[in-house]
Amino acid sequence: MYKLIATDCDGTILDSQGYLPKEIIETFQKLHKKGIHIIAATGRSDILAKDYLDELDIDCPVIGCNGATLVNFYTGQNYFINAMAPKSLDSLYTLCNRHKTGVKIFTPDTCYASTKELYLGGINLITVKYTKKMKYSINYELAENMHSLLHLNNVIKAVVIDSNINTLLKIRDEINETIPGLKAVQSNWNCIDINAENVSKGNALLDYANMLGISPHDIIAFGDSENDVSMLKVAGLGVAVSNAADCAKEAADQITDTNDNFGVAKFLKSLYNI
Repeated sequence: MYKLIATDCDGTILDSQGYLPKEIIETFQKLHKKGIHIIAATGRSDILAKDYLDELDIDCPVIGCNGATLVNFYTGQNYFINAMAPKSLDSLYTLCNRHKTGVKIFTPDTCYASTKELYLGGINLITVKYTKKMKYSINYELAENMHSLLHLNNVIKAVVIDSNINTLLKIRDEINETIPGLKAVQSNWNCIDINAENVSKGNALLDYANMLGISPHDIIAFGDSENDVSMLKVAGLGVAVSNAADCAKEAADQITDTNDNFGVAKFLKSLYNI
């Protein structure tokens, strides 16, 4: 039986309004009591997932920013931070200026936004349907000249948001094809996340499993978006929710019910007979 469960948050275990259903909480708590290791893996900054980790109440570590960070808030252990090179960020800012699109960058404790819209909108520009009020946040600062921030050596993620999907995917592909050291993946319908090229949820998950002495074959992973594909592929069993993007479904071994129908909980209850 699988010894480590890794799960994405938004669109996977969170419902469409941004809440963590009691069915998910109860299922993970039961599995934790059985000695099964559980880890959350999110595209968000790790602190922006802490509300949900508190609700799970199982001292769950979290992979943040698509694998750029790994931390356990409850033991105080910071495992690693993988930052982007200033030279790569310089090219990213130039590309965004050419496309006349805003960009946000994240350090472990601050988000810098290049436009007032991004600065004021925060995460709500991505999680547009969410109604849950969050207790934890990070600092937000407006920085209209992103090139002035090239002195920062701890930028772990950049985000581009655009409701024009064709434009968004064009920017994603151009980043991947022309900027060495960076990798861009779609994390939501209107959002691409940019990290250092060696950063992925899958790599971070394997690092954590190795720390625990757990084989990849003994991992089960759940996800719904392009930034989950690496995790779904490296796990012994990759499971996509029914509302997942096609790329996640194609990478998965199995498909479960939607996030709004507690698909992850249903799958785990059946698998572990709980």
